[in-house]
Amino acid sequence: MSDLTNNSQKKKIRTWFSADERDHYITMGEICRIRKEVLRADIRLDANDANSTRIWVSKLQSQGDFVYYKDKRDPSPEGSDLADNLFALCIQTRYQKEAYERLGNGFLGIDATHNVTQYKGILLFTLMARDNWGHGM
Repeated sequence: MSDLTNNSQKKKIRTWFSADERDHYITMGEICRIRKEVLRADIRLDANDANSTRIWVSKLQSQGDFVYYKDKRDPSPEGSDLADNLFALCIQTRYQKEAYERLGNGFLGIDATHNVTQYKGILLFTLMARDNWGHGM
């Protein structure tokens, strides 16, 4: 499906430019690179990753989403037994909270993965509830 979308994008772009113009010969690789650059401006809110994360935390909290954030320099909450140099970021959007409250009583799955960022040792955990038809939410 995405291949059809990508090919239709390429064909559409080629109709905008004559065969004499360089943009008429744009490749999918170029389109993907440009798309990533455009999206990066919306995702990376500061050149410094720590600052960008703090901005995202504030943005999500202002939207009413639950966010727990502990920078590696922040002290661990008392009694938590978390290492002081631990980075932690937990996000639950309002939609996710409502879905869990509706559906989470029967099953809650967890999955973990690693190497999803440029930083070594960062683990990504995902929690998932099932809807009434057994599909993950």
